[in-house]
Amino acid sequence: MKTIHHKAQRNDESEDIRRPKRPIEKIELDEREKKRLRSYFKDRAAQLEVAATTRTPLGQILDWVPIDSQLRKGKIAEPPPRTELRDDMRGAHKVKLTTFELERPDAKRGPEGTVPILRKDLTKLRYNKSLQDYLSKHGHPTRTVLLDGRHPLEFPEVGSPHDYAATSQNVTCYGGEGYISAYDPYTWYSDEFSLGQIALIRGSGNGKQTVEAGHQEYRDLYGDWVPHLFVFYTTNNYTDQGDNKGGYNQDVDGWVQYSGSVYPGAISSPTSTPGGAQYNMFIKYQLYQGNWWLKCNANWIGYYPASLFSTSGLRAQADTIQFFGEIVDASDHSGATRTDMGSGYWAENRWPWSGFQRNLRYQSSTSGGMSGYNGSCWATDTNEYDIECHMMSGSSWDSYFWFGGPGAG
Repeated sequence: MKTIHHKAQRNDESEDIRRPKRPIEKIELDEREKKRLRSYFKDRAAQLEVAATTRTPLGQILDWVPIDSQLRKGKIAEPPPRTELRDDMRGAHKVKLTTFELERPDAKRGPEGTVPILRKDLTKLRYNKSLQDYLSKHGHPTRTVLLDGRHPLEFPEVGSPHDYAATSQNVTCYGGEGYISAYDPYTWYSDEFSLGQIALIRGSGNGKQTVEAGHQEYRDLYGDWVPHLFVFYTTNNYTDQGDNKGGYNQDVDGWVQYSGSVYPGAISSPTSTPGGAQYNMFIKYQLYQGNWWLKCNANWIGYYPASLFSTSGLRAQADTIQFFGEIVDASDHSGATRTDMGSGYWAENRWPWSGFQRNLRYQSSTSGGMSGYNGSCWATDTNEYDIECHMMSGSSWDSYFWFGGPGAG
């Protein structure tokens, strides 16, 4: 068995005396590219019909817009019926839901009928990647690799390698759901991320399309070293980012905000403590009346219109569902990354040390019926990260898996 890994902490410059960073040559954009990046986010903010602006206790700036102003034509869609979370915590594994800043009773909100849009803090941009790379999840187009000769997985074509502790099921589906553990992983450099997520997928080649969501720490994207709720989509296998093409959160057009309290980019707290209190986030995608709706914990927070996608893609269904952990090992730094996946502890350390995803199901009918998830499991580099799967376990966690690791640390 691999030894238990004790994760380190870092300050805002990602330095830590227990896990020293190698000196690197800093990459910085030229002034033209810097201006392009700044102008992009300034223009997006200027186009909003802002009714009020507030700041959260942790410093996020929110622009509150009339909910219907997000669409040029038509009205905001209505979400699926509200249902209670399927959560049985009578056993030994006690887990609480993570929360968000605007769910606090004393939170500052905008006027009635408005929803929050997270404003990009330009003072925290690193200016170390182009606009296209900034908007991209991978930074580059992907290629498909068959692991074990059977399991398709997407890797960047060039540049930064990604590592996965992944599960996947090829099945016609209309959504999926599960609980994702909410740790605060150590990320070694600002341009490396660590996440746990769900993805619904359909299409092939450059026609591959996805809707994704989960729990992510990524300094370059958010401007801090804490975990956030994220959403992402692509209509073209990650080859091009932009309005109605693909990208993160509300950095591009596509996402429609519905909730007044939970939004893409919201800070997730509290987080789990290895060996101590455990928190998780419930994530559910559901294709409902022509929209891919996302539920986070008990709230339907917004949707991607299915009209963004092609008929051979996600317009009417998905043909693959995945739950997985992922990190990026930035290629401009020498040596293998020390970025944590999950908690930074190996999968076999299990409760209450390892990251987990539990009660995993997929939507098997257009009317909302759910079936047990039975995904195949693999890890891309078991010297750095691993996974232990228990599909259709018969326990209160149903289908679940442990995942994580310390990287090269």
